[in-house]
Amino acid sequence: MKFLIVLFTLFAFSSALKCHKTDNGTVASSDCPADDTKCSGPVFMEYTGIVDATVLYNCGECTANQTANETCVECASDDCNAIVAGEDFKCDAYEFKTDAFVKSETQETCKRLEATDAKCKLPGAKATAADSFSSSCGVCTQATLDDGTCMNGSVAAVFSTVLALFVLFNLL
Repeated sequence: MKFLIVLFTLFAFSSALKCHKTDNGTVASSDCPADDTKCSGPVFMEYTGIVDATVLYNCGECTANQTANETCVECASDDCNAIVAGEDFKCDAYEFKTDAFVKSETQETCKRLEATDAKCKLPGAKATAADSFSSSCGVCTQATLDDGTCMNGSVAAVFSTVLALFVLFNLL
């Protein structure tokens, strides 16, 4: 019985928290000092990416400034500050010309987490310049869907539309 108590005590005090840490530009899992009970790292905003690239992955808490600016997040389990990004994807960009939004010749690069679906949005029929439809990455809010200023699409839908045009004009 004494052996089990000693073994448990050694295990309990020898297992330090592991956090992802930035070291010379490289992010890797590392043991933290025994007094660190939290991991910290940059905030990742879906479809946009890391909010502030100057926020490093670390053992310990975010700075007061990072917390106030909502650019850093804290957690308390092994490697909880790891960001598992998915592949970037592209959405058609839109710009306002004269009195309506039109598809731009360029596409936006969208960032996402691995578990997040690639989604694109389009300006709705009631979108005006004042709506400042600034990004086609992601999904519309319920309010913009309800007021007709935004429509949800998908990467597959954009591809299907392009493919249909190619077939229609015998460009394949």
